[in-house]
Amino acid sequence: MAIDTLIKTVLSELKVAINSKTVIGEPTTFKNWTVIPVTRVSFGFGAGGGPGKNDASFGGGSGGGATIEPVAFIAISEKEVKLISLKEKETIWEKILKPEVGEKIYNKLMGIADGAAEAADSSPQDTKKD
Repeated sequence: MAIDTLIKTVLSELKVAINSKTVIGEPTTFKNWTVIPVTRVSFGFGAGGGPGKNDASFGGGSGGGATIEPVAFIAISEKEVKLISLKEKETIWEKILKPEVGEKIYNKLMGIADGAAEAADSSPQDTKKD
């Protein structure tokens, strides 16, 4: 089997396995609530191949894997919508990606950069003559 055919086969199988219904699951009704599961889906894929010592030989292989992790539920009633997280804490990246935190980090970095530029401008220049 040619390597391009191998790649197409694995990718088409992953496409079937991972779709929008995998991330946002099917709604389930319980009493007066509709509950929708939300998952994090990640996958990886690798393939390689090459010719052997003669024209008739070839070696190749491919592989792929997927992880599906439940992260939250969206609960909807007639009066409210709730996002119920399954994680105990926010990760550092989730904190950084909040707009107000990102702005604080940006301002701090700009202050550091401005201070470094001022220090460079005020340092004595090398005026040594030979």
